[in-house]
Amino acid sequence: MAISAMDVKRLNREDLFRAVVKRGRAARAELASMLGVSLPTVARLVRELSDMGLVEGAGELPSTGGRKAAAVSAAPDARFAVGVDVTRNHLSMAAVNLKGELKAHERPVLKYEPTDAWREEAGAVARGFMEGAGVAPERCAGVGISLPGIISEDGTELLRSHVLDVRKPARITLPLDPALPQRLFNDASAGCLTELWGQEEPGSFFYLSLSNSVGGALVIDGRMVPGDNQRSGEAGHVCLRPAGTRCYCGKDGHYDLYGSALNLADPAGGRLEDFFERAEAGEKAFERTLSQYLSSLALMCVNLRMLLDCGIVLGGYVGGFLGPHLPRLRARAAALDAFQNNADYLRLARRKMEGAAAGAALHYIEEFIRGV
Repeated sequence: MAISAMDVKRLNREDLFRAVVKRGRAARAELASMLGVSLPTVARLVRELSDMGLVEGAGELPSTGGRKAAAVSAAPDARFAVGVDVTRNHLSMAAVNLKGELKAHERPVLKYEPTDAWREEAGAVARGFMEGAGVAPERCAGVGISLPGIISEDGTELLRSHVLDVRKPARITLPLDPALPQRLFNDASAGCLTELWGQEEPGSFFYLSLSNSVGGALVIDGRMVPGDNQRSGEAGHVCLRPAGTRCYCGKDGHYDLYGSALNLADPAGGRLEDFFERAEAGEKAFERTLSQYLSSLALMCVNLRMLLDCGIVLGGYVGGFLGPHLPRLRARAAALDAFQNNADYLRLARRKMEGAAAGAALHYIEEFIRGV
């Protein structure tokens, strides 16, 4: 299909804005070289973006021998997006700006119920969060809602969720400003979006989400692969131990029972940070629980590696605390590996907190930038 002059103009404007967001400050000549366009074109695009309130003057760059070049920079807080991660007992909320920076986050207690009363309360909590974070509806690109379950392809329905006890399709929207678009996301897929954000060549990897429930997302050549039934990456329902503990889905030995963050949080009164603090302080019971957790995780990771032969990214609530324990986890995985004597393919997610909520918001940041 032929590309019109208007399409070329819009794509150039999008590319320039992305370049400015990525570099922080840049001279017009630098941008022209990066994008392969003329200086007058860059000047026009900068003017258009400035009129939209998205870029601004940023002083002068240091001299390299001639005149100092005038710089431009993005106005990252010109737009925000909000993500709401719904769990069984909490709402995790995040506001991100055009650079993908986390500007505010909260995690209040709110037990999920499939009722209008829950919907109204969740909406009131989200509105209060947005007001406190300074995110006015007219500056918000959209609200993404992350849920632990299977989401319809168009992002309008939660088809099924064992965690939330949703057995039939349910439309979930929050009573927010009617001008704000809303979309549903699987929580692991939303977390994976934070890993993809801003990476020019993300390649292929499996994102393993270790939260109160376990999920995953498969990325091939930089794109998430949803599967035939929107169930790709369901790591929580891989059978890790035949005849093992009964999973909430009714089957035995699924990894969700061994990889859930609740295995670690519950012994510490529900606080994951307290569990790791006590385990790292040498309390025997907590050390033993962590060791068992890491052994199951190592086995799961090796199974994924054997099937997919790609990197594995550890995210979710637990992923944010695994830094000091990554060498031990890699050693256990390497001992199970049939092909290599290391597990350098295991790495931690870039975002340590509110990954699912931030990822649901980043969908709308990306959508806004594409429409610049």
